[in-house]
Amino acid sequence: MIHSMLTVVIPFDNALAGAVEDYLDGIGNPVRAATRDRLDEAEFMHFMSINVIHGDADASAYIVMEISADGAEPSVFERTAQVIHAELTGLFASACISLGGASLPEFLVRHQDDVGQGWFSTPGLNFDGSPEMAVPRIRREAQLATLVATMLDTAPPFTSALDALARVRSKLWADEAMKWAFVAEPAPCLEGKRNLILGVPQILVSMVEVFLWPFLLLAAVACALVWWLASAKVAVWLTLLIVVAEIALAAAAYYALRQKEKTDVAEAALPAPGVTAEIMKRENYTAHNHLAAVSVMKPGRLRRFTLRLGLWAAAQIAAYGSRPSFLGDTGMIHFARWILLPGTNKLLFFSNFDAPWESYIQDFIQIAPNGVTGIWSNTVGFPLTENLFSKGAVDGDRLIPWTRCQQYPSRFWYTAYSEITQDRIRTNAAIRQGIALASTEADAEDWLSCFGSMPRPAPTIVYSEVPTLVLGGLRRLRFGRCLLLKLCSDTGANKDWLRRIDPHIGYGDTLLARSVVVVAFSASGLRKLGLTDRQITTFPVSFQQGSAADWRARAMGDVGASAPENWIWGTSGHEADAVMLVYAVDEPILSTLAASRTEEFAEVGIKVTYQIEFEPVPERPLQVVEPFGFVDGVSDPVIRGIGRWASDEDSNHLVEAGEIVLGYPDNSGFLPASPTIAAGDDPLNILPAVAPDPAREPLDTAAQRPDFAVPQPTGPRDLGFNGSFLVVRHLEQDTDAFTGYLNDTAAQIGADPRLPSKELVPADNWKTPIQDWIAAKMVGRWYDGSSLVRHPHRPASVRAGKEAAERPDNDFLFGAEDPTGLRCPFGAHIRRANPRDNLIPNLPQQLAIINRHRILRVGRPYKPQNGLSKPGLVFMCLNADIERQFEFLQQIWILGRSFQALENEVDAVIGHGGASGMLTIPTVKGPLRLKGMKDFVTVRGSGYFFLPGQRALRFLAQ
Repeated sequence: MIHSMLTVVIPFDNALAGAVEDYLDGIGNPVRAATRDRLDEAEFMHFMSINVIHGDADASAYIVMEISADGAEPSVFERTAQVIHAELTGLFASACISLGGASLPEFLVRHQDDVGQGWFSTPGLNFDGSPEMAVPRIRREAQLATLVATMLDTAPPFTSALDALARVRSKLWADEAMKWAFVAEPAPCLEGKRNLILGVPQILVSMVEVFLWPFLLLAAVACALVWWLASAKVAVWLTLLIVVAEIALAAAAYYALRQKEKTDVAEAALPAPGVTAEIMKRENYTAHNHLAAVSVMKPGRLRRFTLRLGLWAAAQIAAYGSRPSFLGDTGMIHFARWILLPGTNKLLFFSNFDAPWESYIQDFIQIAPNGVTGIWSNTVGFPLTENLFSKGAVDGDRLIPWTRCQQYPSRFWYTAYSEITQDRIRTNAAIRQGIALASTEADAEDWLSCFGSMPRPAPTIVYSEVPTLVLGGLRRLRFGRCLLLKLCSDTGANKDWLRRIDPHIGYGDTLLARSVVVVAFSASGLRKLGLTDRQITTFPVSFQQGSAADWRARAMGDVGASAPENWIWGTSGHEADAVMLVYAVDEPILSTLAASRTEEFAEVGIKVTYQIEFEPVPERPLQVVEPFGFVDGVSDPVIRGIGRWASDEDSNHLVEAGEIVLGYPDNSGFLPASPTIAAGDDPLNILPAVAPDPAREPLDTAAQRPDFAVPQPTGPRDLGFNGSFLVVRHLEQDTDAFTGYLNDTAAQIGADPRLPSKELVPADNWKTPIQDWIAAKMVGRWYDGSSLVRHPHRPASVRAGKEAAERPDNDFLFGAEDPTGLRCPFGAHIRRANPRDNLIPNLPQQLAIINRHRILRVGRPYKPQNGLSKPGLVFMCLNADIERQFEFLQQIWILGRSFQALENEVDAVIGHGGASGMLTIPTVKGPLRLKGMKDFVTVRGSGYFFLPGQRALRFLAQ
C-alpha cells in the first residue's frame, strides 16, 4: 500500500489570520462529527491537520495542510477535495483566497511542497510510522484482535497454545466474513531492528547523491579538462589539490559551527500559560495527539546546510537503524514531517503520535536525543549543543518548556482510528499473522502472548534547609491532620502569620521533635503573599494552572464523579491557597498544636476551608495499611545524600536529589527548572543566586565548584532552592464495592481451570484465598506487602506461617524475573506505577529512564469523617517537576489504555475504568480477564503546591 504524505502551503493576508483560525475552530479539534463521519466513511485518510502560520511584520500568513493518506498523490487530492469540499471551500473563503479558475484538486496540487535534504530541495523530512498499512486494514485487524480476545476469554481451557489457536481458527473459518484473516499480508512493522552498520553502503551512496555530487562533479570536470588540455600527471595533481581544498572547506565549516555553538544562547522563557491552556484543551481526547510547532532558524547559510544534514541523518536512522514503524527506538509516532516554510526562516514540525504530550517528549529526551538535537539545534533558543548532534535534547528540563514555547494550538485535526495506538497496530498485525501462518507450538505460544502480555522478549545537600517532609512521611509522628487554607486578602497580614509560624516549621532531620508543621502554597496563595505575576510565571505551567483546570483534570482522569465540579475542595469557590500538615507523637499534642494554629488563623482572617484528620500510624513493627487492606508505602525512591540506605536492594530505586529537591542535579545531570526572582526583588539577600548548572558548565576541580548555598551578589535569585512541589489528592475509597467485587468475581471464576487451584489452599491466616489472589493480581502485591514476582502463589506471611511479612520485598525487576506478566500482570497497580526494567525490553538504560518519573509518596489514610461515609487516602507526593513526574505517571502509566500493549485497560484499582474496567491476567492456559470493575476510588479534592525551602519561606515572610 502506497502512502502519500502531502504538505500544502498557501499564503494569504496576515490580517485575516484570526478569522481563518476562528473558522478552523468551528471545524474543530477534535473534529466535528459531520466532517469526521465523512472522512471515516471514505477510509483513506490516516491523519489530517490544517494550521495557520502567522506572518512576521508585513509578511504573509500561511495555511498549512498536512495529509497522511492511502494512495498516490493525485488520487489523494481528488478524494480529499470530494469528501471535505465544503470545509475547504469555506476555509479559502475565510482567507479570501481565490482558486484562480482551477478546480479544488488542481489548486491543492499547485500548492503542494515536496521536501528533501538535497541542495535544491525544500528542506524537510517525512516519516511514515505505519508502512504498508492501509486504514481499512488497521481497523479490521483491531476488530479481529478484539473478537479473538473474546473467544479466548469465553472458551473452555486449552491443552496447549496450539490447541487455543486451532479453536480460534475453527470459529473464524466458520464465519464467511472473517476468511480474510487467513490471508497473510506484508507486515513490515513486525520486522526486527535493522543493523545500521549493514546500511553503511547505502548511507554512503545517499551521502553522495544528496550532498557530495557537486564537489565530485567539479573535480571530475576539472580533471577531464586538464587531461585533455595538459597531461594525466597534471590531472592527478589537480584532483589531489581539489580534494585537499574540499577537506579544508569542510574543516572550516566545522570550525565555524563550533564557534557558533559556543556563542549560542539557550531560551530560558517558560511557555505562556494561556497558550499552553489552548493547546492542552485540544489534547487527550483520543489515544493520539497532534503536535504543531514553529521554530525560528538561526541566521546564516551554514545553519541552512546543517539543518539539511540533521534531517538527512534522521532519515538514515529511520531507514537503516530502526525497526520499521520506529524512529530510532521510539515507536509511538504514526506520521511526522518537518518542512522549512519556503521563503521564510520558519521550521515547521507536525507529528501525529500516541499517548499524552509528556510521554512523547520524554521518549525523545531519553531514547533518541541525538536526532532531535541534530535538527532543532539549528533553531533559536534550543538547549546548548555540541558538534550539531550532542547534548541539546538531553537537557530535558530546558527542552520541555522550550518545546511548549514552539507549539501552537492544532485547530483542525482528524485521526482515522482514534483509539488504536502504534503498539496495538503492531500487536494486531501479529495476531493476524499468527492466525494465517503459525504452525508450531512455539509459534502458537508467541501468538498467545499477544493477549495480555508482551512478546518475550552530586553536590552536598544543604540538609538543614530542606523541608523535613523530603525525608519521608514522618511515620514517627503517628498522628496528623491536613488543613486546607484560604489566606486573607491582606498581604501584610499573611506575611505576619508566616513569620509567626516559621519557628514551628520542620526542616532537615526532626528525630527529636514531638511535633512538626509543614506549609506549602498554591499559585493563588503565593500571590496573596505578594509574588507578582511576573514572578509567578517563572513557576511551571502545571503549577500555575493547577489540577482543577479542565484540561489538566481530564488528562488526570478526573471526570464523572471525580470531576472538579464535584470536589469538596480545590475547585472554584473552594480554592486552597495553602495546605498545612500538622504532625505529632500523640493525640493531645496534636490537638493542642492544631488549636494554636487555628487561633492564629482567626487573628489574621485566614480560613480553614477543609480539614482531614489522618488515621493514626500503627506502632512498629506493624505496617501502615491503606483502606483496601494492603500494606502501603513499600516502594519509594531513595534520594542520594538524604536519609539512610536500608540495604543493597535500594540500588534499583536510587535517584539523584534533583529528582525531588530543586537546586541540585537530577538523574540526567542537569539542574531542574526552578522559579526565580530578580536580584533587586531580594534586597535583604535572603535567597541564593541561581547556581551554574554543573552539566552545562563543567569545572576542572571540585575546589572550583561554586557552593550552591552561598548567595552571589548579582544575577537572578533561586526561589525554588531546597524546595519541592507537593501534589495533594483527596481519594475516597469504596471498600464495600472493592470487597463486593472480589467476592462476586471469586464466585464467577472459582472453578476456572486457569486458576492455580493447587496453590490456593486455605490456611489459618488466609481465610479467602481466591479473593486474596484476585486482589493481589489487581495490585501486584499481596495484602501483607509481599510481591507477586517473588511470591506468585501465596503471600510471604502465609508461606512463613506468620501474621504479616516482616519486610515486604522490593528489590525485584519485572523484566528480569517476570517478562511475560505470568506472575504480576502488566495492568497491575504496582507494575503501572513503577515499571522498573520492563517498559522497553532489553534497553540497558531502562531503570534510569523509569526513575526519571519517580515520585516520593508521603500520604496517609483517613477514616470516615466530615459527613463522608467512606475511608480514604490523602495521597501526597513530592517531585521536582509535576508534569514529568506525577502527571506523567498518572496519565501515561496509570491511565494508559495501551500500557505495555494492553487493549483498552486502565489501572485496575485507581484507574476510573468504570463498568468497562478490566484486568488481563496471563496464565499458562491462556489469558483470564477480570471484568465489570467499578470506580473504587473517587477524587474529592486536588491541588498543586510549592513546598518552599527554609530561605524561600523566610523570603516570602519578609
